[in-house]
Amino acid sequence: MSGASPPFPTTPSRATLRGFGYLGWVKNPRAEYSLWYGGFPGIIHNTRPWFQVWAGLLDIYTNNYTGVTGKQDTLELRPFIGEKIFLPNKLRWNIYNFSRLEFRQTYHHDTHQWTNAERLRLRFGIEAPLTSREKAWKVKTFYGVANVEPLYRFDKSDIDPFRAQVGLGYVANPRIRMELLYYANWGRPDPASGLAFTENIIRLNVKIGVKHALLSHVWNPGEKE
Repeated sequence: MSGASPPFPTTPSRATLRGFGYLGWVKNPRAEYSLWYGGFPGIIHNTRPWFQVWAGLLDIYTNNYTGVTGKQDTLELRPFIGEKIFLPNKLRWNIYNFSRLEFRQTYHHDTHQWTNAERLRLRFGIEAPLTSREKAWKVKTFYGVANVEPLYRFDKSDIDPFRAQVGLGYVANPRIRMELLYYANWGRPDPASGLAFTENIIRLNVKIGVKHALLSHVWNPGEKE
């Protein structure tokens, strides 16, 4: 599966309160579907250099290809709230936990019915500059990305799916960061089975800030300019 998205481009509102939006596209030829993502409104509140509160709404349209038996197009409304906690350190790495509670409301076009489910996403990650400390997070430098993310579904009382991610990021300029990411995904083929490897995911992220150095305040809140 592959995808391209500019995730969470942000706009300033007040010193510690910022807005964001989300645009994305995903294609899965093997499972014969594509997704369109859109997110608005969204708020990030920097309460401390090491603590953020996130809230927002994602809209996801799933287009199942014609001829796929037993599948239908869906529209999902996904409001969420969460927190992002950074671990301060002298290495100038971003070591964090990003936890979100999602309320998934899905409309099925064939049956004209809504289904509801909630899940908790627990992402534990590291973003490490691939340069000296003095040049960390400067323009035209690279950084590594790695994280794991179990997703707990309350309707199943189980973890489904579980994801691991690695990738390479680039600080193009104070307004743009780019990331090429690989995800390995484990899911449950049926309710009685354990977690099994299900798919590879390749994603291109383009993070855009409309104000100079805005992204540093959002993704590196402990950094000083």
